[in-house]
Amino acid sequence: MQKGKANAAQRPLDIHGAFVRRTDLSGASLRGANLTGADATNAIFRDVDFEGARLSGTVLRGADLTGAKNLTIEQLSAAIIDDRTILPGYIDRTKLRGTVLSE
Repeated sequence: MQKGKANAAQRPLDIHGAFVRRTDLSGASLRGANLTGADATNAIFRDVDFEGARLSGTVLRGADLTGAKNLTIEQLSAAIIDDRTILPGYIDRTKLRGTVLSE
């Protein structure tokens, strides 16, 4: 593998501000990814690894986070979710603070 390609493979994904509605990212590694301000309405994040991902202002209305790994209450509290957002089983919706919108 060429050195430039190896370095590119190690960089975290940066899709801040992107429009990724209804995108299926199931099984992806979003470790350290920057999703700040991205619109991921109705996106599918099943079994995604969110360790260290930045979700400040990320719109997750109606998103499916079933089986998501390493997702924290702090990350979700910084995001925008609603009653249709499917959270992983280990996240207690009542403990979320910050921007939680219902539509």
